[in-house]
Amino acid sequence: MPQALAVNLNSLALIREELDASIQRAAGEFEAFLLDTQNRSAIDTCIADVSQIGGTLRLIQFDAAALLADEMAAATRDIAAAGGAAAEALAGALSHAFFVLPRYVEFAASRRSLPPMLVIAYVNELRVARRQPLVPEYHFETEYHFETQALPLLPAAPFAASAEVSGRQVLERLRQMYQVGLLAILRQQNQASNLRLLARASARFADQTPASSGQGFWRLAAGAVECLAERGLELNLNRRRSLGLIERLMARYLKGGEAALAGALDDGLRRELVFMLALSTHREGRAADVIRAFDIPALQPNDRDLVALREAMRGPGLEAIDSVVKVLKEELRGAKDILEIAAQNQGIAAEESTPLRETLVRVADTLRMVNLGAPSRVLRDQLVFVDGWAGYRNGVPPEQFLAMADALLFIESSLSALYRNEVSLGELEQISDGRRKQIVADSQFAEAARIVIEEAQAAIALCKRAITAYVESDFDPIHIANVAVTLNTVRGGMQILGHTRAAAILRGCIAFIEQQMRERQQGARQQLLETLADALISLEYYLTELAGLRSPDGKILDVATESLAALGFAVEGA
Repeated sequence: MPQALAVNLNSLALIREELDASIQRAAGEFEAFLLDTQNRSAIDTCIADVSQIGGTLRLIQFDAAALLADEMAAATRDIAAAGGAAAEALAGALSHAFFVLPRYVEFAASRRSLPPMLVIAYVNELRVARRQPLVPEYHFETEYHFETQALPLLPAAPFAASAEVSGRQVLERLRQMYQVGLLAILRQQNQASNLRLLARASARFADQTPASSGQGFWRLAAGAVECLAERGLELNLNRRRSLGLIERLMARYLKGGEAALAGALDDGLRRELVFMLALSTHREGRAADVIRAFDIPALQPNDRDLVALREAMRGPGLEAIDSVVKVLKEELRGAKDILEIAAQNQGIAAEESTPLRETLVRVADTLRMVNLGAPSRVLRDQLVFVDGWAGYRNGVPPEQFLAMADALLFIESSLSALYRNEVSLGELEQISDGRRKQIVADSQFAEAARIVIEEAQAAIALCKRAITAYVESDFDPIHIANVAVTLNTVRGGMQILGHTRAAAILRGCIAFIEQQMRERQQGARQQLLETLADALISLEYYLTELAGLRSPDGKILDVATESLAALGFAVEGA
């Protein structure tokens, strides 16, 4: 069951530049206020900007980012009204949010969809500083109802009856065991062993109570705690709160029995626990029994994937990566030039090996500083051979040149793949030989695709100019003599790259141009050509999206399809 929500990239692209400028301006005004807390103008401007950001994000239905912006606006207003230590705590959380918000927007835009619950941790960081109730992890589940179906709150099948129901004394001891582990966890002491203590206590508490108690609540709680203990879930602020609420319900149950439990138990905690089990990567043992009884689906991405996404989101942004990639590629280009000359000469002089080594060391150090440890190590492994090249009297062994060339190609391909979001920092750290070759192959294909798309953009622009000249010359056919041939080359490129719908549209454009060349009628020719221009502009926009490393929305081509249909050239399969 997927929980990532698609982002309306077309709407986001229209406001992206102004949105980024507003976030930067608000952050600057906030910093100005921190430097001079008497500067009311700065904090008022910050509040206005952040409020506008939240409204804009909600307008384009980017609700996760809008929720974070709303909390930032509320925190900014509280800072303006508060003072002393309270304002300092809020300022720290708000400063963190000013870093996270643009990163989340950029991250979502580059991936086209992103789980909205990624922002929950940062929203709650602000809410804790404001002393407000936490937003539950299932917040977006209740708003969107994954695939129009909410997660189950009650068991679909009854649990097996408990083998033995114990008295109050045994349950008191189990609650005390749970308290000991919970207190240590809240103090952040040896969380792994104390989570196991909690799992044991909650499992035995469930076993010593009737299976129907709280409509299966104790079984549900024990399953969720087991997932935390088995590392199927990361322990975060919301889940610590859930652990505390379970202990509070134990106390209520021991004091007043089923009636007290029913009065204190609400759907919020039950939904939180069900959501935890749906996210968990641990689906064995007691947790498996609970998942089966409640018929809990497996959400994707799961908790482990969410942790990886959160780590990636905290990494360098696309602009930073782009800057590093450009610099390193320039350095690598110089190294490849020296290496190519050395390979042709079957050797390298000392005056050439020294600058080559310096360049490679510089690149390796830069890669290590930006957490690209694996590519850095690959390059440093080759330095051992470079150091000995100048000493070879009968020429450097060709296999050493090839190994160095492969290393440089892998590094260049890794940087490109990282920029295109096709590989993460974590994946590069655990790269295999097969995956390494795949990254190089994918990068070569992406580079070829980039060239094809650039040529296609230039060809479409050329055809538009030719059609304009055709109209201005009172329909002199010489101006469009080569348009069909040019569009056919673009069509071939689109077909090879797998953009079959764009290729089919281009085929219709070619057929129309060829008809114009044959018939040469006057009449409504200009209006027909304007309709064709609509189709070409639609294709141009589609290519622009491809060139920006984005997956274009198919609706972009709807205008082209409708235009060709109006011209009498319906696109097959459209």
